[in-house]
Order: sequence, then C-alpha cells, then structure tokens
Amino acid sequence: MARAEAPLVSVLVAVHNGARYLGLSIASVLRQTVAELELVVVDDGSTDETPQLLAAISNPRLRAITNGEQAGLAASLNRGLEHVRGRYVARLDADDVAFPDWLERLLDGIRGKPDVAVVGTGIVEVDATGRPGPVHLLPSGPTAVRWHALFSAPFFHSTVLIDRDVLDEHGLRYDLAYLESEDYDLWTRLLAVADGDNLGEALVLRRMHPEQAQARRGELQRSFQHKIALRQIAQLLPDPAEAERAWRGQPAAYRALLDRFEVRRGVDPTVRAAAAKRLARAGHPVQAVRLAPTIPARVAAERARRALQKRAVHKQAAEWLEALRAPSEPIRVTVVSPEPTPYRAPLFDRVSERPEIDLTVIYAARTVARRKWAVASHHRSVFLRGLPVPGARRLLHHDYPVTPGVVRALRRARPDVVVVSGWSTFASQAAIGWCRAHSIPYVLLVESHDLGRRSAWRGAVKGAVVPRLLRGAAGALVVGTLARDSVVARGAQADRVRVFANTIDVAAWEERADRLGRKRRKLRSALAFGDDDVVVLSVARLAREKGLDTLVRAVAATRDSRAAIVVAGSGPQASTLMQLADGLGVRLLLTGELSEERVAELYAAADVFALMSLREPWGVVVNEAAASGLPLALSDQVGAAWDLLYGNGAMVPAGDVTAAADALRRLAADPESRRAMGERSRALVRGWGYDPSVENFVAAVREAIR
Repeated sequence: MARAEAPLVSVLVAVHNGARYLGLSIASVLRQTVAELELVVVDDGSTDETPQLLAAISNPRLRAITNGEQAGLAASLNRGLEHVRGRYVARLDADDVAFPDWLERLLDGIRGKPDVAVVGTGIVEVDATGRPGPVHLLPSGPTAVRWHALFSAPFFHSTVLIDRDVLDEHGLRYDLAYLESEDYDLWTRLLAVADGDNLGEALVLRRMHPEQAQARRGELQRSFQHKIALRQIAQLLPDPAEAERAWRGQPAAYRALLDRFEVRRGVDPTVRAAAAKRLARAGHPVQAVRLAPTIPARVAAERARRALQKRAVHKQAAEWLEALRAPSEPIRVTVVSPEPTPYRAPLFDRVSERPEIDLTVIYAARTVARRKWAVASHHRSVFLRGLPVPGARRLLHHDYPVTPGVVRALRRARPDVVVVSGWSTFASQAAIGWCRAHSIPYVLLVESHDLGRRSAWRGAVKGAVVPRLLRGAAGALVVGTLARDSVVARGAQADRVRVFANTIDVAAWEERADRLGRKRRKLRSALAFGDDDVVVLSVARLAREKGLDTLVRAVAATRDSRAAIVVAGSGPQASTLMQLADGLGVRLLLTGELSEERVAELYAAADVFALMSLREPWGVVVNEAAASGLPLALSDQVGAAWDLLYGNGAMVPAGDVTAAADALRRLAADPESRRAMGERSRALVRGWGYDPSVENFVAAVREAIR
C-alpha cells in the first residue's frame, strides 16, 4: 500500500449542517500560499447538502471523515486530531474564511520559537452576506497571553496553529465536559506546558449569523468561561470570594491578582496596559491611571491605529471574498523546458490533472543532452524544431538549438504565466524576452548550484545575467537546498522560492524494493556475488564528470577483498574504467543500459550506493537508492546530498580518493549500521515525493498572477 506523504500543516474543520458557508471556507484553505497542507473535514452527522458538497470536491489535499451521528464539536475535533498527519495543526470553523497568507504568517510566528506551541491571529467579523464589520485582536506576547487566559480564551479558536508534537506528548485533547468553551479549557492546559502568542493582525473572517453556536447558546458558553476563569485565577488567589471579585474587576482584588501574577511572570508593559483598561471599563479610571499613567495616550493611539487597520482589512476582505466567489477559470500555464525527462514528466502529468491548471509544456527538443531515455507523458506537449549551434555542447554541456518557433508556440498557448526551466537554452532565453515584452509573469525553474569549479567566463556570465532574470521573475522553483541558496544569493526573494524536485514515485519505489528484497540472495547470485560480498552500486553515465574513476580507486584503497563495484550505465569511459579496475585488482561489473525494473533489481542486490560526481545539479538516482533502502556515499557536488544525506551515509569531497575510501571502509565494516542507515534513507526520501512539488508548482503560479 502506498504511503501518503506527511504535509507540513493539517487544517482541521468540523461541520454540522454547514453547507451554506462550507464551500468558501474550503476554498480559502485550498488557496493558501502555503502549499504543503492537508484539509481534514469532520462531517458531524450532517443532514443537509454537506456530504454531497464534500464528495464533489476532487482535491487530493482534502480528506473527509464522517461521524455516523452527531457527536458535537469537541468530539469531532478530537476525532480529527487522531487522523491529521501534519507537523502543525491549524483550526478553522466551517463558516469562516481564511485570508490567503493565514498559514504562512502563522508559520512565521511559530517557527524558531521552541517554547511557543500555539499561535493565533485576529479576526474580522463578517455578516451572512459577507459584509465586513468589527476587527478584533487579542494580546501579543507570551506573558500577555497568560494574563488574558486568566479571564477568557486567549486565542480565537478558528485562527490558531498548534504544534502537534506538544499535543501528543502531553495527551492534550478537547474535554467534552466543557461544551461551548472546549477551546478555552484546552488553551489553559496547553499553556501549562508551553507558551502561546498572537499575531497583531486579522487573518480570518469570522462569520456572524443566527445559526452559529455563539448566537444559539451564548449564555451556556459564558457560564463555562466563568468556571474556567475562576479555576485559573484560583492558582494565584486561592480564596473563592477574592477570585470572584478579581474576575469582576473589583480594584483591590484585581490589583492583588496582578501583583501575584507579576511575582511569577515579571512586570510586562502590555499586561499593565491591559489591566489598566480593564479597571477603566469596570468604572475605576483613577486606579487605571495609577497603574499605567500613559494609558489615555496609549488608548488614543491604539484607536487611531485600529481605524487605519480596519479600513485596510475591510478592503482586503471584500476583494478576497469576491475572488473566492468568482467562477474559477483554470490558470493557463506554459512551461518552457529543454527536454522531457523521466523524473520531470510525471510531475507535469500530475500538474496537468489539476482542475485549476491548464498546462502546456513546450520542449526545446526531444533531447538536448543526447540522452537515450524513452519518456512517456500524458500532458499537452509541443516539441520545437531548431538549428544546432556548432561547438555549443563543449561550452554549455548540452546542445543549443536555435528555436524561433517558441514565440509562435507561446502566442498560441496564451499563457497567464510562464514557467521557464533554466536559462541556457535559446528557447528559455526567448521565452523570458517574450514574457517581458508582453507583461506576462514568469517563474524560473532552476537546477544549477554554485558548488565546484566553474570556468571564469561561465561565472562572469552567470553573475551578470542571472540576477537580472531573477529580479524580473515572479518567483522561483528549485530542485533543492543548493539551488535555493544559489538563487537567493543572486537576488531572489526567499519567500517566493519553492521546491519543485527532481524525484520519483517514492511509494512505488519502496513497494518494488520490498518485493525485490525477498529475492535478494537470488539477485546477488545472478551477479556472481555471495552473502559476504559488499556490493557498491553506482547508476551513472560512464563519463568523466561522474567521478567513477574516483570510486574505483577508493574501493581499491579500502583493501577490502569483499568490496565490488557494479555500475549501471553506458558511455565513452567504459574501456578506461575496466582497465583501471583490472590494474588495481578491483572487481567491476559494467551492466550497460538497463530497464528501470532491472536497475531496481540492482538496488535490491546492493549494499551501498555511491555517486562521486564532479558536477551533479541533483542526481535522481540518489532518490531511487534512498527509496530502495540503501546507505549513501556521495560527493559534495551532488545536489541531492545536501537534502537526502543526514545520518544515512557519508558526504566526501569530489575527487578525494582517501575520503571516499574511508567512507566505504566504514560502511563495509558494519552490516547493522548499513541496515539502519538504509531505513534512515527511506525516511528522508519520503518527504520528496510528487505531491509536495505539485502543490508548490500550483502555489507558485497562483502567486505569480496575483
């Protein structure tokens, strides 16, 4: 059974007979700027059109869970928490609408803050028709959040992002006994083990209508809030009567509560200001000013700031609701790519299946790197014809067909946005020029990185041209960390750079590896290897830049007679490598070109995977090896090494025979360590399947046309 890849965020929605507003709520989640998400909707026994609405949405990020009968909000949310898979859990009510950057802003607010386990935002009230009303914010800062939690819920429930690890570690779930205040109760228990915070901006539209629980059972909700608040205040003021007086804002008791709080948490200006405002509202202005002398000026400044914020957020709310309600025309996306590849074509196939994307891929040629791949694809494709430029391959490492037909192909595609792969083909260069001339946004798709030696002229050209291309781009898609670092260093906005991986169907490779693993001894025997042999596999073209001579010399330097090399691939260095191996006494098997199934059999038979390339933007064979459960020995010029090598092998300097030999010697010596590293390889590569890249592609083109 294929494994689903865990998203970064799970958005949890519970609904009972909420079909009237649910569609907009779902649309607002699926159109977030954060692409790595799943939406888990718990249908709490709805009898309206909710089940049909959910069934009609064909989006792989949406998962619907159905309660056989109505269980209530708290029980439904608890059930949803058992099904979510994200690193973080976000909450949204079924009648609310999130602004498109809601999750992005929340992630910014929680990442890098290990003590913070929950972050919320402000809200904008909207009526049943969508007309915006009051804007509400809650205190920011962990200390101010704790003070507010003594009196009422410190977060708007339908805005929060929670660290799921903290929930699971402490067994925190909603308590069904608290009915309409289940969130306030949960926050108090969560704040007992972690900090919380609020962003000072409204990022969720909160629907106000007669059917919602707050309108129907407001008195019950207030009674539970009172009960929870007194429980919290009693931790500082144990006397019930004094706790009640403090809750009501009686000056002496309230000030005693503040004093006890400050003994534990320290003096915080935001808390002092909040306490002063509470006293003023309770009819004690003199005590308020004594507590915070600047409170009148602060209140006036805050009112002015909120008035400005309200106008801006009302405008944003109206525009966002209009965009969500508008008939959704597919975004016409044209990709200009050098050639079809077996790792990129399946991604384009999946993008083309998305209903919101109308995809055309224009290829500069059947191949520009003279590859022998047979690539089957199902997306709309256009292949250009061009005249080769003599000598281009020696300079660019690929052919340079001059293809003026790219302009005609772009004109016919009528794109809303163009994704341009690379910048070293005529087609990509012409496409960027066409986009600029016609004011069409373009997104750059980048594989190259900056590690390793480059000729002076290549460095000069890249340094002069690429920053201009990136500044003009609406965003960038990169294959991994090294490519990301390269484009950011040259001027790309870091928050507009997303990963579009060179990758494989990870789950399918794992399943096949498990199946072939049961025949491992037979497969090794067919290659003339015994149980004690240590088979080092490389899958690469037999060319100098793949560093296979380094691998042969390294195996010889291990002086381990059990070590043998198998290389799947063909190329001009075959005879040179065989002569080198014979001279060094290394067992070397060159298989030539093989089908994918035969290569998978080699992974199943091998003990270690090695790729010692002198230049390798990514290296999809590393993904294959990792999914097959092999430990990895990679050169530092392999792009994949910087994302898929953490505790599952070794990275060595390219061309360094001694370092490669040391790594292989360690791997050969410890079978148990190899098995553990192989499992670690699988765990790492599971995050690099197709789905995250497809979502990032869709997010990038959506962002480009905003």
